[in-house]
Amino acid sequence: MTEQHRPGESAAESSLRLYDANLNRASEGMRVAEDVCRFHLDLPGIAAELKELRHLLLSAAAGSGLSRQELLQARNIEGDVGRDVPTPGCSSEPVDLSETAFRNLRRAAESIRVLEEVSRSRAEDAAVLQGLRYRVYSVEKALMNLAGERTDLLERLEKTSVCLLATAAACEQGELLAGVKRCIAAGVGMVQLREKHLADEALLECARRLRELCAGTGTLFIVNDRPDIALLSHADGVHLGQEDLPLAQARRIVGERLLVGLSTHSLEQAREAVREGADYIGAGPVFETTTKDAGPLLGTDGLEAILGEVQLPVFAIGGVTDSNVAGIQGAGGGRVAVCSSVLGSETPGKIVEQLCSALA
Repeated sequence: MTEQHRPGESAAESSLRLYDANLNRASEGMRVAEDVCRFHLDLPGIAAELKELRHLLLSAAAGSGLSRQELLQARNIEGDVGRDVPTPGCSSEPVDLSETAFRNLRRAAESIRVLEEVSRSRAEDAAVLQGLRYRVYSVEKALMNLAGERTDLLERLEKTSVCLLATAAACEQGELLAGVKRCIAAGVGMVQLREKHLADEALLECARRLRELCAGTGTLFIVNDRPDIALLSHADGVHLGQEDLPLAQARRIVGERLLVGLSTHSLEQAREAVREGADYIGAGPVFETTTKDAGPLLGTDGLEAILGEVQLPVFAIGGVTDSNVAGIQGAGGGRVAVCSSVLGSETPGKIVEQLCSALA
């Protein structure tokens, strides 16, 4: 088949027009998604990554030997045959900004793929563009996890065997994010922020940073005690204690989509959690623990009684370590919540791996 070009236009000029159009689409798409993350979703980390990707994309174009002047000279707005083609999906309905971010990330990824093809003769340039496209895919996945439907959250909850109770005081060197990151990489399926003494502003900032960290991996993120902080940080749910807001009131704050968990210390409390509509419960303390508000010792017998009646996901909590997890399995348990035994270790990832392996 003979290659065709616009009348009076060479193959090189067509390629320049193609490159210019898709460079603009990709950078514009990422900018829209960046601003949604920054101003609407309160995700500074993801917004910063998108800004970095935009600059890397423009740098890649400059590094390929294509000057801004060449691209501008090749631009032919009036002669663009697709200029007046309407964009599907446009309507007078209110704008869903999260969906707008998704749509623009998809637009950016598609445009970068076109840039790769146009740059195929320059292998190094194409490889750089491919790396950028894969990073856009990762951001897209993170935003998908943030906007996950309730059914998606419940499915991820069902697959979770280890919940990490995240508190800086339990970390060996006080570096909470670094410790949580290692635990997620090792297999933690849910992270529950448990900082009872932080001021509200600091708590919200911490929640947002952990939210972004979890979103990129599909790890569930839960805020302890505070439905308001859970909502503002775009968490996947809130976990309540027996002395916190009633579950029904917390549900009014966070809505029907988010998960709501409840700490229980007896079979009757577990039954009540089911009646109130909890999505999961924590049951404990199963073993002796130094946590002051852990409640009366439940023991493995108490855990077994709860597991025998309650069909919700049940996380055994209180003094759980890799050395006594067999007792939880013996009671019929397959989920645990851990804190100091993991975060206080020099090798948190290794302990998480051992727990996940034991509970598999």
